[in-house]
Amino acid sequence: MGVCAPKEHDLVKPLKGKLLPISAITNNSRLDSITEQYDFIRVIGYGQFGTVREATKSDQTNTDTPNLKHYAIKSISKSRVKDHLPLLQNELSILRLVDHPNIIKLYEIYEDSLYIHLVTELCMGGDLYEYLSEKENLNELEVAKIMMKILTAVNHLHILHICHRDLKPENVMFTNQNEDRELKLIDFGLSAKYSDEMLESMVGTPYYLAPEVLKGSYSKECDVWSLGVIMYLLLSGKHPFKGSTMRDLFRNIYNGQYSFIEPIWSKISSQAKNLIARMLAVNPETRITVQEALRHEWFVIVKSNTQPKINLEVFSSIKRNKAKSKLWQVAMRVLVRNLSPEQIDDLKNMFFEIDQRKTGFVTAHDIEVCMNKNGYELAREEFKELTSKISEIGKGRLNYTQFLIAALDRKQIFEEENLWNVFRVFDHDGNGCINLSDLKFALEKAGCYISDSEYQEILEEFELKFCEKLDYDEFRNIMGCFSEVQTAENSMFLSENTMIRRTIRKLSSRKITTRRASVYEAMRRVRRATDMPRSVKDSI
Repeated sequence: MGVCAPKEHDLVKPLKGKLLPISAITNNSRLDSITEQYDFIRVIGYGQFGTVREATKSDQTNTDTPNLKHYAIKSISKSRVKDHLPLLQNELSILRLVDHPNIIKLYEIYEDSLYIHLVTELCMGGDLYEYLSEKENLNELEVAKIMMKILTAVNHLHILHICHRDLKPENVMFTNQNEDRELKLIDFGLSAKYSDEMLESMVGTPYYLAPEVLKGSYSKECDVWSLGVIMYLLLSGKHPFKGSTMRDLFRNIYNGQYSFIEPIWSKISSQAKNLIARMLAVNPETRITVQEALRHEWFVIVKSNTQPKINLEVFSSIKRNKAKSKLWQVAMRVLVRNLSPEQIDDLKNMFFEIDQRKTGFVTAHDIEVCMNKNGYELAREEFKELTSKISEIGKGRLNYTQFLIAALDRKQIFEEENLWNVFRVFDHDGNGCINLSDLKFALEKAGCYISDSEYQEILEEFELKFCEKLDYDEFRNIMGCFSEVQTAENSMFLSENTMIRRTIRKLSSRKITTRRASVYEAMRRVRRATDMPRSVKDSI
């Protein structure tokens, strides 16, 4: 979905709407005020339906937190989007299904009387069209790297039976403008789940429409055509299909009328032109698939220029990983999604290297092949153990988030600051405790949609009652931190924490602090009073 420029588009902070008793958009919208949860830094874009702003978490902004994570918050005007709600709801449902390093990540949804606020990854590097305009001429290696990442993301969609239907350079964003920038596929408003039945609606952007879309009967193959148009554009700087009128354009698309006669094509390899021709085959039945395109000989130039080393310690981490409680698994998902890009960059590159089939998933066999390439041969028992662990974690294959959970160093992720951030996500009303009556909502907010029976299982797992609460120390116990990470500083942190929780409960019961921000500010005051070391204090 796009975003627009209403009168208040230049305000750093969005106008505050009234809080709602129930969401009109989705079951897992947060109905508390987003301005109390995030600090807005600046406006970074606006469009048809609202404004996009850069923001940070309110409880982290004034700390010395290294690698402070920044977010993009898209504030969509309800009055402007009311006729397009199905597109928005479709985009949200798709984003909750996908999990890939090259697809934009949706973190949270807030809603009030004026806006729907979408909290997503921040992409400050511009889109692919802008990148092409600035660079003027891209060499084949650059284009191959870009195309491989886009194809990998689209392959993940197709495996999940999702057709994007609006692939174009403007829907490919870069996280930053540095050399290590990552590419993110965005805008899933027109995406569709498909089965054996054909799609019929003519949607998309004219220059990138496939012939079968014009006919009104198509499936996932239309995405491959759009990718062929993008590849042609990246290599030559021009669209393959032209027309003085829309009718002429559609006629040329319908007949597949394009050429490689421009002078620039004499400098382009025959392998690149072959791949484009196979992607722009008019008949979708003979058109190359995404998986076949990823195996095309043209991409050999990418593989020969990128061979990152694999840290074998990651495989040990996966083998040591134990399938724990459902609550633990969900908490880990929340923890991982709140890590900064710098904290997971090496593992992201390893995920790409292990995922040789470019599916967005890794299996025990993928890991074995990767280890063999790096000079380590798995014994039969080791392979069986690895297979067993992956089956426990991800039913035979790991998606990106599951891989990060399994591979991350426990000492790194069980730092107090990380655990405290997860606890605050589950602490829905900000009273210093997790209310079990709100736990199902908290799980859904974290992207884990569970049935009533599964929810009951979580309660029974810990012999908990519906009316009970978990404080931070109890939550930390469930996470298994005492056995995995225990330092002298953490011990002191816990003893001080116990006193702080008791103080907060007294404050809350006297109704001295009612808002989440007030509660956490009270906690900071208590921590300062205990004269804790700065490094521990600031992690709160």
